[in-house]
Formats: sequence, C-alpha cells, structure tokens
Amino acid sequence: MINKIRAALPYVFLFLLTLMALDLANPFFDKPARDGGFFLYAGSQILDGKIPYQDFWDSKGAGIFYINALGLALGGGSRWGVWFVEFLCLFGMFSVMYAALAKRWGMGAALTGSLLAGLGLRAVLGYGNYTEEYALLFNAAGLALFFSVVDLERHDWKYLWAGAFFGVSFTFRANNIGGLFAILGAVFFYEVFKRHYLEALRIILAALAGFALPLILSALYFAAIGDVAEMIYASIIFNFSYSAAQDRAWFDIFGGFGKYGMGWVGWFTLGAWLLAAFRVLANFAKRKVTIFDVFLLMWFPVEIVLSNLSGRNFTHYYISWVLAAAVYSAFAFAEIWQVMFKVSSREGWTENLGVATSAVLALAVFVISPSTAGRYIQSMSMGGTYIDPVSAYVRDNTKPEDLVLTWYPEMGMSFMADRTSPVKYLYYPLFLDGSLTDEIETTYIQNLRDTPPALIVDCSRSVDAIPSLDAATREEQYSTPGVKKKMYIQPRMNKIFEFVEQNYQYENTIDSCLFFRLKTN
Repeated sequence: MINKIRAALPYVFLFLLTLMALDLANPFFDKPARDGGFFLYAGSQILDGKIPYQDFWDSKGAGIFYINALGLALGGGSRWGVWFVEFLCLFGMFSVMYAALAKRWGMGAALTGSLLAGLGLRAVLGYGNYTEEYALLFNAAGLALFFSVVDLERHDWKYLWAGAFFGVSFTFRANNIGGLFAILGAVFFYEVFKRHYLEALRIILAALAGFALPLILSALYFAAIGDVAEMIYASIIFNFSYSAAQDRAWFDIFGGFGKYGMGWVGWFTLGAWLLAAFRVLANFAKRKVTIFDVFLLMWFPVEIVLSNLSGRNFTHYYISWVLAAAVYSAFAFAEIWQVMFKVSSREGWTENLGVATSAVLALAVFVISPSTAGRYIQSMSMGGTYIDPVSAYVRDNTKPEDLVLTWYPEMGMSFMADRTSPVKYLYYPLFLDGSLTDEIETTYIQNLRDTPPALIVDCSRSVDAIPSLDAATREEQYSTPGVKKKMYIQPRMNKIFEFVEQNYQYENTIDSCLFFRLKTN
C-alpha cells in the first residue's frame, strides 16, 4: 500500500498542476473567452444537428468543434462537461510527458519539466477551451513515441503512430504540428548526413502515412455529409490568406517571451535550447551527434515560427510551447546535474528523493495559486455555471426559437443564452484586409435579410474594434482620437447599418452592450 502511494505521488502533483492551470476556466466563476465561447456554441450547434462550415463557419479544424460537442454531451449541455474533457486532455498530456522524460532523464528532470510546463501553461491558457490546448495531449503522445525509438532501429510502426497522433493534432489547428516538423527534419538531416538515404525515406514515409490517416478519415466523413470542400477551404486554404493578410516586423516573432506569452518560462526555455545547441556543437566536433540532438536543435525554433505565422500576438498562440518548456527544462536539469555530481540524473536521483520532491511540489501548487482550492471547493459545493448579465437578458427576453445576432461576435453569449445566430460567418466583420472575400460579406448580409434576428446585441463599444450599429454611438466612436484608425471597417458595412436602422429599434443597454429589437408591423 505504501509503495502504491509513493508511486502515485508524482501523479498527485500532476493532478494538482492541471487544476491550477485550469483555474480561470472554472465555469462557476467566469464566462468563456471569445474563441472558447464560439467553440462551445459550435459544439451545441452540432448537437442540434447543424453541420460545421455549412451552417456555421470558422477557419479552425473540425476537431475543436466536435470535442466541444463531446464535452457538452457528457455534461448534459453544461460547460462542466467541456471542462472535464479539458482536464482529461491536460492531465493526460502531463502524465505522458512525465513518463517519457522520467524514462530518458530520470524523475528529477521529469518533475522539473512538468513544473515549468505547468507554470507556462498557467500563464497562457487563460479561460481555456482553445485549439492548441487539446492538441497538447496528441502532440505529447507523438513525442513520447519518438523519444522511445531515437536510440533504437527498425521501429517504423512507432513513427507511423507518432505521425497519426500529430495528424489528429492537425485537425484542431494546422499550426499545432511543430513537433512533427522537427522529427521529420531531424530524421532527414541525421540520416542523410550518414548517407542512409533509404532509412530516411522509410521513416519519413511511415510518419507521413500515419499523419495522413486521421486526415483521410476526416475527409471521408465530411465527404459523406457533403461538406469536404468547405472543410478543406476553411481549415487549410483560408489560413494561408489570413497569415498573409497582416504586415509584421521580424521582432514580433519574440512575442511569446513578453507580456502576451510565457514570460520568464519562455526565456528559460530559450536558455535551455541554447544549452542544447552548444551540446550539439560539442557532440558534432566529437562526431557523436545523435538524431535526438538534431531534434532538440530544430524543435523550439520551429514552434516559435509556427506560433507567430499570423503576426498577431494572442496569448493562446503560445500554448503550443508548453511541451517544449517541459522537454528543454528537463534537458537543462539533466545537463546541470551531470556537471555538478558527475553522474547522470537518471542514476543519481533516488526514489526517496523523488517521492519527497513530488510531495513538496504538490504542496507548492497551493503556494503558487492559493485561491485555486477554495474556488474549486466553492464551485463543487454550490454547483451551476456562471451566466453574465448580457446573456441572462437575452435568455429572459427572447424565445428559445428566436434568432439573436451578436455584433462584435461573442458567441459565448449565444451559447449561455441558448440562442442561435442567423448568420453563417459569425466572425464578420473581424476579418483582416486581404482575408475577407466577397462571398463572406455578401452571404452575411443576405443571411440578415433572409432571416432577420429577433434581437441584435451590439457590444462594439466594449472593444471599439468595429463601428456600432447605432448612428450616435458610431459618431462618438469616430470622434474619439485613434479609435477609427484601428477599426475593422469592411466595404459593405453601410448596407448593414441601413438595414438595422430601417428594421430595428433601440431597447436597452447593459454593460456597454446595446440591444435592438426587430420592429413589429
């Protein structure tokens, strides 16, 4: 019994670390963030029989829509079901990476990597339910398989499975597969340098075959429901125009190290990567470079580039750095331990020391985030989920069958009020110049005319990113220095203003959001 408790202590620490990372995502206290709210809405629409990309559109892979549908189904429509799926994915990610790191560098390195990963995740996860978040589990599984075969030969089936896990990750967001790029690059350069051309080709083809498998299955599913072309365009092709639509300076690539990213955890990971680079150079001079050395050299730069392709520094873009923080921190621990004690960290870290460290780290979670335990206890004892005043007003002043439009798309409101939007392109007008097509804008306007919503919720003043539907409010926005310059003002927006002015009347204001009711004849 005591031995089982000792063995479980590291996972108790990982359990608490996961709870800490998901603290802000607690459905009892906070409303979902904009993206997370949209994914909840998408999941609820799927459960109502709607089809992604046909009935509602976003430029994300379908994985995020269906995992939200799964969570809502498990929770009986409650956000707690989605939170539970988030918890399982993150705890699974921590557990898989801990086991892989402990096997390679020992328990001390694995605990260090897990702690840094948890702190980094806490800094960038926010209110949760992001495409990058769920992908962490599948990326961790793919990396763990790669770690298990780098010192062995003829394990093509593990490369195939590693590719398959990254393929699943790709169905959430195309930028999530930095680990696969690094693995393929490491295999190519290492084997080609050794002139093992057929070996390189065999491994790369095995990994790519695995990567293609979930994508083919996904394409077959969407082909069966007549939606495959829209899915491919939205989740892959459209993202190229989106990435190209924003001018950016080269220094933006370091955004993940600043206030929008992991901060000091990111800098520590960069320092550990530099240590790995020096180690690779030293091994190269001795002609002792391994495929794992090449992987460590390539991986973090690839993640940095992929997380900044859009040129927009949203904090959740850097969730994909979490696994890099774990691996490079564990590597740095192992290297420093070797230098200090002249023995590998795997051999020099005793079981008793590991158990004691796990217990101390578990207690440290409460020190790092002292309010977390109280928040979870309160949410479990009282039950229910938070609903904000705007969502409550919509719920109480419309019928379940009524359509409700959000101007400045906050689909979390639509989800919490349990109301459907009349438009397919829910994120209009928040499209960058160069990414908005005629089809998107004209379809949005046509949807409004064909199915006028009973209520329009105009929250444009909460961010001033788009002009208000109210003429007086719009004039106030335009007269405020600097506001109009940063707005998304699309070509046919005046048609929407005219449509609202002719068919709607002002009803109320709550939390800077204006409510417009459809006029009755």
